[in-house]
Amino acid sequence: MTFDSVLHAMQQTLAGPLANPHMAQFGPEAVLNDDLHIDSVVLINLLVHLETDHGVAIPERDFRKEDFVTVADLIHVLLASPSAAVAIEPEAAPANQDPSEITVHCFVSCLCAAIRRHEGLDFRPFYFGTWDSDFAVTAQQHLAYHSAEMTQDHYIRWVEQLYGIRVSQWHDPALSKSDNLTRFEKLLHTPATDRQLVVMLDMFHLPERDTKYNQDPFPHFVIIEPTADPEVWHMNDPDYRWRGDLPRAAILNAMAQPSVAGGYILDSTRARAPEPQDLVAYFNATFRPDANPLTDALRRIITYHGHPERPLALPELEIALRELPVLSLRKYAYEHAFAFFWRALGLSFAAFDAHCDQVEALCEGFRRLHFQAAKLAHTRDRDQLPELIAALDALDRLEFTIKTALHAQFQTWCRTTQVAASISPNRSHETRAILKGEPA
Repeated sequence: MTFDSVLHAMQQTLAGPLANPHMAQFGPEAVLNDDLHIDSVVLINLLVHLETDHGVAIPERDFRKEDFVTVADLIHVLLASPSAAVAIEPEAAPANQDPSEITVHCFVSCLCAAIRRHEGLDFRPFYFGTWDSDFAVTAQQHLAYHSAEMTQDHYIRWVEQLYGIRVSQWHDPALSKSDNLTRFEKLLHTPATDRQLVVMLDMFHLPERDTKYNQDPFPHFVIIEPTADPEVWHMNDPDYRWRGDLPRAAILNAMAQPSVAGGYILDSTRARAPEPQDLVAYFNATFRPDANPLTDALRRIITYHGHPERPLALPELEIALRELPVLSLRKYAYEHAFAFFWRALGLSFAAFDAHCDQVEALCEGFRRLHFQAAKLAHTRDRDQLPELIAALDALDRLEFTIKTALHAQFQTWCRTTQVAASISPNRSHETRAILKGEPA
């Protein structure tokens, strides 16, 4: 394959089966994310089509965002040839070098933003267990990061017990959407000290915020603040590390969508540091030493769609796993936990970095698995199923290894702080997936 032949295949794929609406920007220098709006899901499908339809060999290696920025960069990676862009050392450290700059869970990130407003409070332990946080599997056996049946009660209860931050709902399910928006506006302009307003909105209907994630609907929690201009509101999106002013009408429109409902008041006036025994209870309540819920759900979904008696289900596997990238990012919460114990115990950076490498390998493994599943759905070749299940088994082993190392650090921290780890790790499946219906 040559550079030009891969470029042509990429153009055909994006303009044809992937129906990319931004092809006017296509060219070797086009930026994949900014110009062509290629998110992680589109990238996986692009690679599947390049390999299966055009014979472009996809290297057996991990694809990291920092490895390519433009179309030309990606082609150089596929051809395993040097690229000027990737040869340049990044000015900033990679994201995984700074655990505070990781996108993990939008509601948890909003609560952590309230914690971080207070000097001396460490937000990192609040990410305990987020790696196994709730998700849903629909009746059609599709993975979903959001469901109307989900609540935030677990995090609301614990942020108050740990940090003294009180969380109450401003959104009233008994009121109409219009009445709730009116209620929110009045609240937004009511003076208050150390209070933040969290809203759920549909990012798909907020084009002013281009996240390059082609999800519809795209429920997401952010913090809204007033400005001196009543027609302009300030948005703080802690999970995406984005702040900026947006038109009031645009935010209200995104909040008014039927795909979203909910909002909270965060009151930090009595914020305080957590007591060690409360951190022990929180760790034990969220730690799942005997299960990896996401991997378990993936095994059920893949087995369901790959069953020979359901020939029409196999092509749907790509859609069934479309939201996997959102959930696999939650595994980066392990880095927050390791960072907390690393600093509290004065461990070496090398040891911490080695754990981060394992977490990165886990996240990359989920990305590789997503590619394999999309390829299986596209080719409908069931001979690939054993390889996919083997990949799941490997991810299972790796995550249990990470959990074992983390639990050992937790026990050391308990001994160091002279807090008894007397509460057994959670075996009640409190954070289990919400399963809707049973496989046919």
